[in-house]
This record gives sequence, C-alpha cells and structure tokens, in this order.
Amino acid sequence: METNEEKYYPIQGLSPLYPVHPGDILGEELKERGLSQKIFAESIGMQPSHLSALIHGARNFTRAVATKVADGLPGISADYWMRMQESYNADVRRRRIHPSSLVSGYQLQETPVPALADPTVPYGGRLHVQLTIPAEDSVLLNQLAARFGWTVE
Repeated sequence: METNEEKYYPIQGLSPLYPVHPGDILGEELKERGLSQKIFAESIGMQPSHLSALIHGARNFTRAVATKVADGLPGISADYWMRMQESYNADVRRRRIHPSSLVSGYQLQETPVPALADPTVPYGGRLHVQLTIPAEDSVLLNQLAARFGWTVE
C-alpha cells in the first residue's frame, strides 16, 4: 500500500549545517540528569566558570577535561568527548574552506553564468553549481540529485 509519507534518503558523510560543539551536548546531558553546572563542576574538580565556558563553546575539550567529565558522567567515555571535539573541529574547518560545503570532503563551487545577468540566456536565470565527487560515490550523487531535483550532466 502506498502512503503519502515523505521519503528520507540516508546519505553518509554529510556535515551538519551548523557545527555542534560537544559542550552543547554536555549541557543537555546535565539538564537531562538534573545536575546543576555548579555542582557538577565542583564534583569533578573544575571551576564552574571553566565548565560554563566549555558548555557555551568558548573552551574546547582536552584529554584532561574529557577524563574529568567522563568520571563525573558514568556511561559516557572520555574517548566519546574527544571524538565529538575532533568532529566539531573538522566541521568548523570545512565551513571555513567554503560555507556551502555541506557534503563532507567535497567542495561545492558556484559557477557564474551569463543567465544571472540576462534572463534571455537559455538557462533562464538558474545558477549552475559544479560538484565533483569520486566515481565510487556515484550513489551519493544520484541520491542528492533525486532528493533535490538536480540535473546531473
């Protein structure tokens, strides 16, 4: 039976639109566990202002900080916090390279076309974007094209 549900296409390797700092995750975790920042900071031997800066993304996780946080939050390892920090750092670097690089490891380049200035040009004023990906990722390209109505040439 056919339904009107929207279909989602799982695509591996996409970067978030906005990088998520691991401090955001820590803040949410503390809320869910009903822990105040001040009490948690004191329980793990950290200054409350340092923890607050970490939660608000003004400081990054180091191995020492990740170990302290892991000791205070059973079930979440120091390695998890370090992987989150590394992922955040990579996402920030990708956004600095090109703000519209939303596909991990691939560069989107806008190609100006005369149609932008002259609507009588055959492309009808559409912007052309060139995306070059390795041949082994053709499935990714086809999924993106189907999801967003792109024309693949």
